[in-house]
Amino acid sequence: MVMPYVLGGILFFFFLEKFIIWRNCTDEECDVHAAAGPIVLVGDAFHNFIDGIVIAAGFLTGFSVGFAAAIAIIAHEIPQETGDFGILLHGGFSKKKAFIYNSLSSITTIPAAIISYFVLGSISFIVPYALAISAASFLYIALSDLTPELHQKWGLKQTIKQLVLILAGVLIMIVIFTLMGHNH
Repeated sequence: MVMPYVLGGILFFFFLEKFIIWRNCTDEECDVHAAAGPIVLVGDAFHNFIDGIVIAAGFLTGFSVGFAAAIAIIAHEIPQETGDFGILLHGGFSKKKAFIYNSLSSITTIPAAIISYFVLGSISFIVPYALAISAASFLYIALSDLTPELHQKWGLKQTIKQLVLILAGVLIMIVIFTLMGHNH
């Protein structure tokens, strides 16, 4: 059963985002803002590497799953890469340099997909879990965009309150599934 991995992934991304927001500054002249360009490039390269793993896992599951994963990732990457390009320009990169570096960080998807196809093919029991965690990341993005208050209230007290409400929702779903039963 992979659903606990989806839920665990959503909670992981919740805490990851909270961790990043806690370390975010509001002073435009701080070191974090000065280093935004390189940070975006490294983060994007890692993110695109993970996208390659997801695409490979999808195709190992079936052509239609792989194709759907690839289309979803492409649709998600277009606005993200446009935003990254803007951050690089704002960080002092020339248009040409921003385009080249952004393209280089994006291309990590291809070797990751090729390598992952063969690696995951030999340890195929991991594929459903990789897809579950990937689904969790997309679900978390959608959920956090639908509830922007998660981004506006980021103190420890608010985080605990948000976590309690999330866990209450999970508990309600467990009770419903237990009492009503569920079919696959």
